[in-house]
Amino acid sequence: MKFALNIFLFFCTAFAFAQSEFEMTSRGFTPIILAKPAKPNEKLIEASKAWAASYNKLGYDVYDVTESSLKIDALRKNAYLYRNLGETFSYDITYTLSVVFNADKTYKLLFAVKQIYLKETPVKTTVPDFFTTDGNLKEDFSDVKPTLEDTANKIAVSFSNFIAN
Repeated sequence: MKFALNIFLFFCTAFAFAQSEFEMTSRGFTPIILAKPAKPNEKLIEASKAWAASYNKLGYDVYDVTESSLKIDALRKNAYLYRNLGETFSYDITYTLSVVFNADKTYKLLFAVKQIYLKETPVKTTVPDFFTTDGNLKEDFSDVKPTLEDTANKIAVSFSNFIAN
């Protein structure tokens, strides 16, 4: 019985500390709320700018900076995969990471895909194009959702780890 209680407590603790993840929907990505490091907002803004410079080696833009928020645009190579007739295509994206440091002990991350590229050429496809009108993922794009969510979540983890240290 004691062993079962320890296992239960372990899983409860693991779920309590699990980081939220972005999920791609027909409306874009769901925002995530994370615990804010115990630092003043101005230090977090500076850390966010430093993260943008170190993480985005291909260039970035930090803008709309306020006392408690900022936006970061950058290019991500090989952001997601698409398979068609046995051939795999790797797409690049430009994304916006919006960060809002709340008055409470949390901050909100919003992830948006601004532009999609195939071999450095912009394509007309957008995230809503991967979904049907009723919000379900189109069958042809079954590889897109997990790979693009993985990219968005890797960016979020890198950002949150950087500003926490």
